[in-house]
Amino acid sequence: MKVFLTGGTGFIGAHLINALLAKGDEVHTLARSPEKAKKIEKPGVKVFKGDILNKESILKAMEGCQQVYHLAGNASIYEKDPSRYFTINVDGTKNIMDAVLKLGVKKMVFTSSAGVIGPSVGGIVTEEKVREIDFFNEYESSKAKAEDLVRSYVSEKNLDAVIVLPTRVYGNYLLGEPASVSLLIKKYIAGNWKIIPGDGTKVGNYVHVDNVVEGHILAMEKGNKGESYILGGVNHSYNEFFEILKDVSGLDYNLFRTPIAAQMIFARLNKFFSLLMGKKPALTTKWVRRGNYHWEVDPSKSVKKLGVKIIPLQEGIEKTISAIS
Repeated sequence: MKVFLTGGTGFIGAHLINALLAKGDEVHTLARSPEKAKKIEKPGVKVFKGDILNKESILKAMEGCQQVYHLAGNASIYEKDPSRYFTINVDGTKNIMDAVLKLGVKKMVFTSSAGVIGPSVGGIVTEEKVREIDFFNEYESSKAKAEDLVRSYVSEKNLDAVIVLPTRVYGNYLLGEPASVSLLIKKYIAGNWKIIPGDGTKVGNYVHVDNVVEGHILAMEKGNKGESYILGGVNHSYNEFFEILKDVSGLDYNLFRTPIAAQMIFARLNKFFSLLMGKKPALTTKWVRRGNYHWEVDPSKSVKKLGVKIIPLQEGIEKTISAIS
């Protein structure tokens, strides 16, 4: 089967390409630059120059495909012009869906984020939970708007689309430098991670990239039109996460708990000096504020309805360390 995929040079996308090839699919994907294209070129993958804001390149790459996975988006920590999040995450998604309808593609899976639903204020997060507080940043709000657009296309234009919402994804990076939880693990192994956020009691949901890839494929195969599925893993506090990381790695480094107030000061300083040097900040106050909340998630819908098999955190960290060592 021919499959069109966006975000092929991203963390999840690179793993998904390999999984699709393993099941015998041919993958069409977009790349904005020849340098990026080289990283994903392999037998079974056809790379087209373009991006999700270029309608002609989308149509050319999607031609003849029966399925579409739309993973590309702007998940940057900082944008000088915040409207860029909406241009890429909302307008780009619209361009993909318009092409799907025009070419008569059978089904589409759209990758959003469990962060759109919000923290576990007033109860554990499920697909049905209504967000109870404002969005923390433009990434979350733009993804929420993109989800609304997908649902409108399902109801008004009969688009066969499914939405998947990964939580905190970790695992081995096939392309580029690790980020988020994967970067934390890599830095800890190297002895370069020194902190536990807050008092360590805040809970988050950690999902291995293999489960997220599996969830995408199962959503394409079994997901119901117009429905959302959280692709989550296991809930652990920061204290529990680091205890497991210490146990699995055999490395027992001293870590220092850092109050949110201290993180906010660091974020402001990081932004100031990064912009002064012409770099993008690695952290902003908009993202630090998320640390005031628990992000406990119930992924049982994807387990029961799709058949996703969740990898325990200990096993997932073992796989990650083995891959980066």
